[in-house]
Amino acid sequence: YRDDSLKTVEQNRDDYQIPLKILSYKDLYGWTMDEIVAQIGRKNNCTFCGVFRRQALDRGAALLNVDCIATGHNADDIAETVLMNILRGDIARLSRCTSIIT
Repeated sequence: YRDDSLKTVEQNRDDYQIPLKILSYKDLYGWTMDEIVAQIGRKNNCTFCGVFRRQALDRGAALLNVDCIATGHNADDIAETVLMNILRGDIARLSRCTSIIT
């Protein structure tokens, strides 16, 4: 995540007095997303970032010995996912967007 996002996360930590451990891709994988993009280009960077982000959540949970992870999404995230799946013609993934938990 970028510096402005990290500032927001740290502010929320302080405001709500919650424990926080920040792990970077560099910490977990030995390289940053910017270094990955420099190698693979921008065309598939969203795919790599998505996979790495989900794996980072799993690795972070294991490091912290937690059994639950809560993530948040907003309407923009859902709208973007629906639009991408429509443009790709990906009916299987589009059907996942109709779940009540989505």
